[in-house]
Amino acid sequence: MIFYHYTCIEHIEKIFSDGFLKVSEANISPIEARIQPDVVWLFKKPWVGRVPQMLSGVTPGTDKTRICIKVDVPMEEVQRADKFWKKLNTPEWWIKALEEGGGKTSSKDWYVITRNIPSTEWIDVRDRYSNQKIKVG
Repeated sequence: MIFYHYTCIEHIEKIFSDGFLKVSEANISPIEARIQPDVVWLFKKPWVGRVPQMLSGVTPGTDKTRICIKVDVPMEEVQRADKFWKKLNTPEWWIKALEEGGGKTSSKDWYVITRNIPSTEWIDVRDRYSNQKIKVG
């Protein structure tokens, strides 16, 4: 199943050298960091519009949607983020806080996979600013 992962230009060299998209914080708790399981964040559709809070860079000026990595992963390994969070008892108010600034998007548009995604499952990597393909390696 096709999904889209987004990252900033500053991370792409490391991602290419690692050869995989690495799991990271699942934002399960507003209080405790790094509660397991970690995830790779995915979207069902290519990103357009304003950036949701969860994709806003911590460093001002960092656009965590600039690089789009199109992946093909088994649907049975992917979960919708809202259902994933509910299973882990994530507070509803925290989910709403993460959605802030997302325009027409919500956690029902977000998906997670709880494993790294190797480059063998990448279909395309593009810079959204120029629409130029970025070659791995």
